[in-house]
Amino acid sequence: MGKSYALMLFVLLSAGLSQARAAEAKPVYKWVSANEYYFILPTSQDLSLSGGGDTLSVKPWGFGFRAVGNETFSKTGGLQFQSVKVDSARTGRNTFYLWDLMLGMEYIAPKVQGKPLRFTASAVADLGLSDTTFYAAPVISAGLLYTTEEYADTPTGLTFDIYYRLTDIDLDNVGGGAGTLKPALGFKVGYIFEGFWTVKEKK
Repeated sequence: MGKSYALMLFVLLSAGLSQARAAEAKPVYKWVSANEYYFILPTSQDLSLSGGGDTLSVKPWGFGFRAVGNETFSKTGGLQFQSVKVDSARTGRNTFYLWDLMLGMEYIAPKVQGKPLRFTASAVADLGLSDTTFYAAPVISAGLLYTTEEYADTPTGLTFDIYYRLTDIDLDNVGGGAGTLKPALGFKVGYIFEGFWTVKEKK
């Protein structure tokens, strides 16, 4: 009977060791993620009103959220909101809003020890909604990332970007009538945090 128990114990120990080795052989995954929260600074853009040929200067402002990759070239995507105030003798004072889904690719310069500034660039499609109008416009940007955590796996830190919308945005309602936002230059400031959007990466 003692030999039987010893044999059973040996079999169980062997099985346990085999499972432990199998677990160690499995690839180990590390969670890597970053999210950027940013403000869109109010800068002048031309808004052309339909019907009368009037062109106004408006200054949209807003904020947004964006997923940031941890590689040199990565996919990116996010949501942003903009508020645009219109003050015209023809339409009076009004405000309209832009809700944008941003999808595209971005480039972040590799980390260099002792140099916290990193160059960034992106090209995205802006898929938006304003009142009942759907629109699409390509947007390109370039900027700087000041990395506050030099040895972090993810690109965390302060961001400053200059962006340019390449095409018109035709809108049915800009406060009292239709209008067109012309191609425009803009500025964004933000901060990249580690977040909950994740990418699995083998060690």
